[in-house]
Amino acid sequence: MPILSLLISIAITALIGMVYPLLLPWIIALSLTGILYQGWKYRSKGFQPQSKTYKMLEKIKKRRQKTDNNKHKHINDQIAYIQEYWGYTKEQESIIEKFIEQRAYSEVYNKFTASLFPQVITLIDNCNARDQKGCKREVSKRIRELTLIMKEELKKRKVQNNESFETTLEVYDNLIKELKP
Repeated sequence: MPILSLLISIAITALIGMVYPLLLPWIIALSLTGILYQGWKYRSKGFQPQSKTYKMLEKIKKRRQKTDNNKHKHINDQIAYIQEYWGYTKEQESIIEKFIEQRAYSEVYNKFTASLFPQVITLIDNCNARDQKGCKREVSKRIRELTLIMKEELKKRKVQNNESFETTLEVYDNLIKELKP
């Protein structure tokens, strides 16, 4: 199909050139401009596959990234609120930073954001309303428990990553063994 359109455009240009020879330089300039524009557009886009499955996978990937970013912002906001209105120890702060950086909350996200963090935030608000009389120990205990859960999740994540890496290596080795004659 592209060859047919190319041949038709050449024939039309030849006819115009025979009838109106003064238009040929303008046609050449217009054609070169179009070619340069198409080249620039292709170069700036880079690799752009046209298959529907690839486009659908890209949409799914973007949607997942958006939800992951929203989760990250939500959990970050809750942790920042606790930091601002109560605070953490140095050790707790380092555990929380690692927890957030590695995004180790994927399996316990709902538990954290729907129940644990809101309960601690409510405790902190109530405690601050009473000027921290008789409740400081309880809030600190809950925050310690939260950081212990985070620490366990970090360990699980590390073990999972190691297992995943080892499994990938085993699969790769088996594939290579099967391909060798």
